[in-house]
Amino acid sequence: MKKFRRDHLQGVIVSVPTFCDDNFNLLLDRQRTHLRWLIENGITNGLGVILIAGGSGEGYFLDDDEWFRLAEVLAEESQGKVPTMIGVFETSARRAAEKARHASDVGVDYIQMAPPHYMGPSEDEVFEHYRYVNDSSDVGILCYNIPWAMPAPAYEFQATIFDRLATLDNIVGIKWASDNLTHFLQMLRTYHDRFNFIDNMHFEGVFSHGARLGMKGCIDLDCNVAPRLSLKRMQLLRDNKFQDYDELELVSRFDPGLNFPSVQGPMMGEGTRGKMKLKALGLDAGPVFPTQSQPTESDIKAVRDVYQDSGFFEWVDWNQSIFDS
Repeated sequence: MKKFRRDHLQGVIVSVPTFCDDNFNLLLDRQRTHLRWLIENGITNGLGVILIAGGSGEGYFLDDDEWFRLAEVLAEESQGKVPTMIGVFETSARRAAEKARHASDVGVDYIQMAPPHYMGPSEDEVFEHYRYVNDSSDVGILCYNIPWAMPAPAYEFQATIFDRLATLDNIVGIKWASDNLTHFLQMLRTYHDRFNFIDNMHFEGVFSHGARLGMKGCIDLDCNVAPRLSLKRMQLLRDNKFQDYDELELVSRFDPGLNFPSVQGPMMGEGTRGKMKLKALGLDAGPVFPTQSQPTESDIKAVRDVYQDSGFFEWVDWNQSIFDS
């Protein structure tokens, strides 16, 4: 089972937004429509995974009932056509295990699980959190390294915890980013044969270096509106056309990111950035869940202008009128 799960955890990991109305009620019909559209546009087995209620899906800010319903909707719409994943962000290992069991029961393939964070955890506490969920459920686990979300001094995955996590049957991948580029590359180089590493370093100038050292996939927000671009990037990496990939990454992601407005500074959640970018690209998923900062119309217009100048819109196939079909 571990090999099967690793074989399917690869490609474009699409972090989808959570659709809601102005009163933050879930719009599940729109969620379903968007999920079907992604599958119809090439996000299928072997090419990608769909992640719901992750950071860009504002998983931290969802009620439990909303989280459980999103898991069910994702499983119902995928129907085995694409591997599925849902974010789990819990300080309580018991609560995390309950969510993991529900995900498995309804047919979701993986959970993306962050370490517990309230006060800074020890390595033993982080390992026991993962071990508890591993032993209490039967779902693939993508461990999420989130040192930026911890109180100082931050906890970051090191070689010692990788050695321990490798002993757990359900842990198959690492969602990987680090403020220390040497550490980022060393851990990938050392442990890529034990875990599927999923790149979460798009805007830090890493480009194709992760793929050269064994990355199996990458977290992708752009795919929500531009799946052709995301699949093109992934194919270039699989064909070892690293220079072509880096050039495409520069014009489509890195250079636009340099020119985004000041809203890109520190903030509580990823919903502000995610929904701002998607709305600028034509996908309106509704307001950001409280109490994250709501992007202003001027912010959205500034981001839209940046994307227009970059030529990004040549790749955008999403049209909001799809909801009216």
